[in-house]
Amino acid sequence: MSVGRWAFAFLLSTFSLQPSTRADSVTLRPVADTTLIETAPNNNLGGQPFANSGTTQNFTKNRALFRFDVSAIPTGAQVDSVSLAFEVTRQPVDGYAPADFGLHRMLVSWGEGVQTTANPGSPGQGAPASPGEATWLARFAQTGPNWAAPGGLAGTDFAAASSAGQSIYSVANSPYFFTSSQLAADVQLWLANPSENFGWMLLANNEGPNFTARRFGSREDAINAPQLIVQFTAVPEPSSLVLAAMGAGWLMRHGQRRRS
Repeated sequence: MSVGRWAFAFLLSTFSLQPSTRADSVTLRPVADTTLIETAPNNNLGGQPFANSGTTQNFTKNRALFRFDVSAIPTGAQVDSVSLAFEVTRQPVDGYAPADFGLHRMLVSWGEGVQTTANPGSPGQGAPASPGEATWLARFAQTGPNWAAPGGLAGTDFAAASSAGQSIYSVANSPYFFTSSQLAADVQLWLANPSENFGWMLLANNEGPNFTARRFGSREDAINAPQLIVQFTAVPEPSSLVLAAMGAGWLMRHGQRRRS
């Protein structure tokens, strides 16, 4: 066998020209979360160690927002599966109603805020929002824009169809896991288009019945923060493959020159 052909065969046996893949996983905590509070429409709750979702005993609604930075996943990776775990840290004291909740992909941006509570007796009411913080009425308080409808409008502010769902019962049944192929598709979308990553809204499927409200641990809760577990398959950058192919081509040409 000629030198060039021998070298090319050697490189083929050493470097596969087909990209090798590697399965891996990453666990992420939220980088932003907050509550939209119907009964306190100008308040923000972005700094509290929990986010509320569901309908209270007084028939007022809460909706929770969560956003995760997925940049720890290698660019170009294939997202294989996604699971989002929530810890329920409190339920209505006068009893609770089991309820189905859904995660809806957010279609617009929002401001997390840093408010906790102005009234320790009602920690879920938050405090008056500062400029740029999300409230029931506004994506960014005092600076705009507002939600298309108070609390957000399905199909405009968040996807009408949920990406994943789960039945929520009591604190004792925590954690609760949301997983689906659509949830994985959401993360894949954000990986390819980071500017479209506005997170998810956690929303009770039926906000009519009362006693469905729950407190979910937020990122400010070191123990009970949500966890986004992403399983992915990484494909290496093509640079090493290109270099191998270029090296093989050079050796083949060099061998041909020696024979001529």
